[in-house]
Amino acid sequence: MTITPTKPLTPTHVKGLLWTDILVKASAAVTGVRLVWNNRMATLTTQSTAFWHYLDLTEPDTDWSGESETGIGERYLRYHTERREPDPRALDSYLARADQDGWIHPASRRMLELWRAELDLLGVGDLGLAEDRPLATATRPVIGALAERGLIIDHRRFGGPLYLDGPRWGMPLRQLISSEGHPNYLVPILRELVPLIRPGRMFLLIHDDELTADYLLLKRVLTEFGAAVTRLGLSRVPLNGTVRSSRYGGWKGTTLSDLSATSGSADRTAYRLGMRLYFAGVLHRRSAQSFRMDLLRRSVGRAARLLERTPDDPADLAGQQVMTALSRLQDRSGYVDPYRLTASVMGERAALPASALRAVYT
Repeated sequence: MTITPTKPLTPTHVKGLLWTDILVKASAAVTGVRLVWNNRMATLTTQSTAFWHYLDLTEPDTDWSGESETGIGERYLRYHTERREPDPRALDSYLARADQDGWIHPASRRMLELWRAELDLLGVGDLGLAEDRPLATATRPVIGALAERGLIIDHRRFGGPLYLDGPRWGMPLRQLISSEGHPNYLVPILRELVPLIRPGRMFLLIHDDELTADYLLLKRVLTEFGAAVTRLGLSRVPLNGTVRSSRYGGWKGTTLSDLSATSGSADRTAYRLGMRLYFAGVLHRRSAQSFRMDLLRRSVGRAARLLERTPDDPADLAGQQVMTALSRLQDRSGYVDPYRLTASVMGERAALPASALRAVYT
């Protein structure tokens, strides 16, 4: 799951991040887990770099260090409204600097800084937003490995794009590299994941349901390299009955910073648990329910009561109970299902001892 640092975190982003956080923390109690997150998977895209180019053209002297996420997000909306098509050659230097040096435009660095503060308050495990790490391999070796397996259709020698050969599996062609030589977002993902393939290692791809076609294709490609792969698609969270990309707006008043700033009597622990009860329990995997602040508030109140009535437990007893409880909720692929776990936590009887409840949910 990749999120470009170009806009605020919307309810759809929050749902994906909290599902991932619960899944990783709970699954780590019963099996080995590694979360693969790299900022360059989101920045080595035309979606990010074209926006950066737009900012440099329209606001070359802006100091972004004190800008709000709403302010940056409004520029992102304006960029898409104006529909400016950048000179492809103008993006070359942005992509090269981001790939070779880990460079991020000051506006996006500011956005990552704001995200980190919000996610720290929410108790989301460290995603590495402050780290800079090169992708596991370069583009050329990955494209070469795809070509060796006959998985691409390459028109670059004719001045055209390079495609993944989806039709071999009854899927559409999917452009990987444009005729200008620019990768789409699947290329950095492949660059990071293909070198990680090992015998006995299972890959779980958590993604937006709107991108299912791409992730079905990605699953097929990784399988061709010998990987065991499964997917977890999550529906978007409608706002006022409408599902739309964040580039089209409609998110004001519902961003993660808005939610964390909403007044109430709950403490931080209840806020963290309540957010998870709502986004992983009320809004299940394929929920079509619109975001509702009243239900979120109710979930936070429920979290406070749950924390009050869940007794403390001896550490050794907790360990035994946790292993037993979580192993019952494992998917066939081995990961603990966040919805099933959260639904059990929301029941009348505590599904987890107090220490485990706090470790997984807060």
